[in-house]
Amino acid sequence: MSDTAFSPAMPRTVVVFSIELAVFDKDALARAAQVRAREDGLDDEAWASMRSGISDDLVMLLDPGLVTDAGFEIIQSTCEVSEVGETNEVDEVDEHAVDQR
Repeated sequence: MSDTAFSPAMPRTVVVFSIELAVFDKDALARAAQVRAREDGLDDEAWASMRSGISDDLVMLLDPGLVTDAGFEIIQSTCEVSEVGETNEVDEVDEHAVDQR
């Protein structure tokens, strides 16, 4: 979070990003997210208690709130992970919202 505190009087914008990606190594993704969590000041125990799966790993690695001194603050972020099976139908949806305040 930035040094500038969010106030309700500030204008708010909702931005939706949509990406399609292929996770070919879930273990490598989990390790990279754990490294980023450490860089953000979370110890391994705290990260393990917060993490519920791949959606948390993706939020940790892709959240634009990690851009420092950019003149904005992410108030809340949401990551929805849809796993597509071999028949190109959604097998599982996992959604995770993070309140940044």
